[in-house]
Amino acid sequence: MTIDRHISERNAAIAQINHAPERVLISLVRSQTIDLFAGKMSDDLRLTLEALRQRAPDAVKVAVDTVRRTKKDDGYEVILDAARGERLVIADGDAGPFTRTLGGGLCNLSKDLELILDVLSDVADDGEAQLRPKIDYLTWADASDSFPGQAVTGTSRTSLIFQADGFDKLILTERGPSYDADKIDLWQTERDFLGAGDDFIFVGQEPEDSEKFDLIWQRKLKNKGLKVFWLVGGNQLKKLYTQYRHFLSIADVVSLNLAEAAQFFGFEPLRPKHKDAAELRIMYAREISRRVLEDGANHVIITDGAKGAALARKARGGRVEFVYSPLLQENAIAVDANVREDTGCGDSFAASIAAHYLMSGPNLKLNQAANFAHYIAGILYQRARPNLMDKDRGFVEYAFHKAQSSGAFTGKHETFDRDECQIRPALILPRGPSRSVLVLVVGGNPADPEHPRIAGAGAALASLAQKCRDGSYSLSPLIRVVPRQITHDAAQERPDMQSLSAPEMSRMIDTGKFCKEIGDLESDTAMRHGVLKTDLTGFEGVCVLRVTLLETLEILSSEDFAEMFGDIKFWHFPTEDVDERLVWHTKTWGVSREQSREIIHQSLRDYVVQAQRPQFKFGRVRATSREDFEAEMTDQLILRLDALLAGVFRGQ
Repeated sequence: MTIDRHISERNAAIAQINHAPERVLISLVRSQTIDLFAGKMSDDLRLTLEALRQRAPDAVKVAVDTVRRTKKDDGYEVILDAARGERLVIADGDAGPFTRTLGGGLCNLSKDLELILDVLSDVADDGEAQLRPKIDYLTWADASDSFPGQAVTGTSRTSLIFQADGFDKLILTERGPSYDADKIDLWQTERDFLGAGDDFIFVGQEPEDSEKFDLIWQRKLKNKGLKVFWLVGGNQLKKLYTQYRHFLSIADVVSLNLAEAAQFFGFEPLRPKHKDAAELRIMYAREISRRVLEDGANHVIITDGAKGAALARKARGGRVEFVYSPLLQENAIAVDANVREDTGCGDSFAASIAAHYLMSGPNLKLNQAANFAHYIAGILYQRARPNLMDKDRGFVEYAFHKAQSSGAFTGKHETFDRDECQIRPALILPRGPSRSVLVLVVGGNPADPEHPRIAGAGAALASLAQKCRDGSYSLSPLIRVVPRQITHDAAQERPDMQSLSAPEMSRMIDTGKFCKEIGDLESDTAMRHGVLKTDLTGFEGVCVLRVTLLETLEILSSEDFAEMFGDIKFWHFPTEDVDERLVWHTKTWGVSREQSREIIHQSLRDYVVQAQRPQFKFGRVRATSREDFEAEMTDQLILRLDALLAGVFRGQ
């Protein structure tokens, strides 16, 4: 009797996990937008928008308070920051006419999902129609015709989208929808819509104070059959580690944008020069996938615009099964060779995976799903709009059969250990002892002269450079602290930096004076920075260079640097313990909230740095004052350099 009861309870528990969702629920009230695509762009507007781009964490999306028609109805007034009175007027003559369409990540996904599900339900392997899951929507009234379901009185956010030859896409989007908060309790409306059953819930863009994550978390604990698809928004990524990270453990599928996710996980943002660095982008996608799966998710999608996308899931033996699909392939479906538009490609890829997951559940075939999503995104890439339409049904059906009949894309399907960091420099063979040594010091932001010296590296390098300048360090003739050239006035007071005017910086960049692997040379922001080639050559001794982690990877992978230096060292100054030292930093140094976040970001980078096995990692400090801290960090660096120099120049 006991054995029978145990078997019965076990079977009931398994059935609960595998219970098919009763409904598919998508609330669009947080992410839905009215997209207005600019038809042209004047030269003056182009310059104005480029200046705005620096506000975007991903160099694409800029959050604004309000977008509305001007009183004269001759353009749009954009309130950038109502508290500061910042506004921008975009005349129709400079950008119009505007093409209007519904948009937003979850909105784009929903449109494509409906059409894809219709097609998949008609093309079962055995020729019989599969049951198509019904989707219920919660939407704003201005989109109720497109998404049947429950409508809420109000209007969607408005987004202005600009793109032209020589101008990368820039989106100005409102922070939230417009509705009467006194009459509508939006959160209660969403609670009632989500209900309490074994459903399949899509979660998209949410405000920072959203209670939805905790609600779904509690529901997942009670309803094991609940399935969650999370299309992660940019604002969520900013606080994902501290505020939303626990949600990964209950998400069945997580979809992220590569550029945004890289910044959350503490990796330096990919620069424009990395646009065609395919292997580097795939390496980032592998590591992000590994980290998301390590935090508890079952499947992860990494989209990368027109470059492609990745799909990964947990595999046996603590491994990760990973498939990367570049968007452009010789075997892509031909639709319109004259159109190349990546708006919505990532959402379409995610919609394809979601459709496969809804139709197959735990029997999801990774290769087939990734191939199918690749073909669907390729169709959209050849359309001058962000969504599939009825006339694309034939292409979608063809994509499904093509994905079924083809294997994995050559060389793009692999597995790797889930506990092994995937970010590694290319292998450059060592060449033995040399008197020409480069020491790469990682810690903090090396390009910001006003950055607080929270990681120790800034304090140590600045003090060492001063000692080399005044000769107080006896071995200074054998040391060169390589300065960063920076277009920031504060660099004038730093011995480890040199200040350049913006025109001088541009002239030196144009004449090829800088190392391509280091700095932000392509940016038009007020603080460009780089390292001169001449500062890295013609010196017999040890060059010390403070760099970011991404610069470290590029330098360690560079054949040019392998030729310049006989040996390259990688040393790391870790951030102090965040929990114990953050308050002290704030009180003693006046560290701002933004700078405090940098401490957290550095602690995340520590994870990746440790996986690279630096040759030396500087210890935590014991100091309780700023002066003692800087002296202790400098002493640690000098002692390590003493040991290095003794080995390099021993016997001389």
